[in-house]
Amino acid sequence: MEKTEKKKWSKKKKILVIVLSIVAFLLVATICAGLGVLKWYCTPVDYEVVSSSEIADSDTYLVAHRGFRAVAPENTAPAFEEAGKAGFSANECDIYRTTDGVWVVQHDKNTYRMMDLTKNIEKCTYEELMSHNTDNGNNIADYPNLKICTLEEYMEICDKYSMDAVIEFKGESNQEHYDEVIDMINRYPNVKVTFISFQFSDLEALRKVCDNDLMYLVQKIEPEDIELAKSIDNCGIDFNANKEENWENDAQIIKDCQAAGLKLGGWTVDKLEVMQKLLDVGVDMVTTNCITY
Repeated sequence: MEKTEKKKWSKKKKILVIVLSIVAFLLVATICAGLGVLKWYCTPVDYEVVSSSEIADSDTYLVAHRGFRAVAPENTAPAFEEAGKAGFSANECDIYRTTDGVWVVQHDKNTYRMMDLTKNIEKCTYEELMSHNTDNGNNIADYPNLKICTLEEYMEICDKYSMDAVIEFKGESNQEHYDEVIDMINRYPNVKVTFISFQFSDLEALRKVCDNDLMYLVQKIEPEDIELAKSIDNCGIDFNANKEENWENDAQIIKDCQAAGLKLGGWTVDKLEVMQKLLDVGVDMVTTNCITY
C-alpha cells in the first residue's frame, strides 16, 4: 500500500500562520493585562491609618480625599461622616450632574467600579442612580443598601462637623449649570468651599459666578501653570506631591509658586515623610487617604 505524501506548506502560508499566531497571542495577552488592570483598579486599597501627631500642629490643614476612604467607601456619606469624626479640616469630593439636574458625588464617570450598575452618570437620571446600590469600597459590608451621595448631603455633613468643602468638577463641561452649584453651597454659609479642577476653563467659568477659593490641579507644576493661576483672582495650585519632579532643585518650582503669592496644596499624600516635606516647605493644604492628626 502506497504511503500518502503529506502536503507541504508554502513559505507564504507558514509566514501567515506565524503572524496570525503572534497577533492572537498579543490579543490574548492584552485582554488578560486589561482585565488585570481593571481588577486592580476596582479593588479597594487596604490603607494603613497613620497618625501625624508628631509632625502636625494646629495650623496643619488636612483634607480627606474622597472622604475618609481608608475606613468607608470613597465619596459616600459614611466616608464624609468618618472624616468629620476624625477631625479633618476638610472633605474633598468629585461631582457630576445627572440628566435631570441633580449634582451627585462620584469619582469616575462610569458607575462600574463603585456600584451594581454600569452606566455613565451624566446619562442617568437621579432616580435611576438611586435604584441601585454602592457595592464596593473599604468596609462595604458595614453599609448595606448604600446609595450614591448627593452634593446637598455632602454639604450637610460638612456643615454638621464644621468642615470645609473641597469640590472637584468632573465629567463633561457643565459650565452653564455652575450657578446651580453656587446656589447650593450658598445655603450653607458656615461651610468654606474651595473648587478644584484639572480643567483651567472650569476655573475661569467659576470665577465668573463666584468668589470662592480656586485651585488648579496639576500633576507636575510648570512655569506656565503659575502664570495661569496668577491670571485668576484667588486661584492657587494643587499638585501631585508624590511626583519627584515637583521637588527638584530643592523644590524650586514650589518656591516659585509661593513667590508668586499662590496658595499651594499637595495631593494625594499617604506617607508621613512626604507630608513632612510639604510642611517644611510651607505648603498650605495636604490631601490624604489615610493620614490623620
